[in-house]
Amino acid sequence: MKDNIYAVRLMDILKTQTVDISFAVRYLLNKKYQLHNDDNITAPLILKYQPHIKYDDLQKALLDYDSDDDSVTDFETVSTFSKSEAK
Repeated sequence: MKDNIYAVRLMDILKTQTVDISFAVRYLLNKKYQLHNDDNITAPLILKYQPHIKYDDLQKALLDYDSDDDSVTDFETVSTFSKSEAK
């Protein structure tokens, strides 16, 4: 899924896929991936649409998150292309 993160709206992923906490924190809650207006995803939305994720576990994952763990290659090029495609 992460390889196609720019091809779909994050909100669609949140509502239709089961994701783990790492994916939720690293991608869905990360503002730099929220390229579309309706992709304003928050922790309460994660908890609503991913009922297997518990509040305490999500809070711990957010606190432990290190942005250096991101596996983004050439984000600027891909995001610029994605934004122009969305128009």
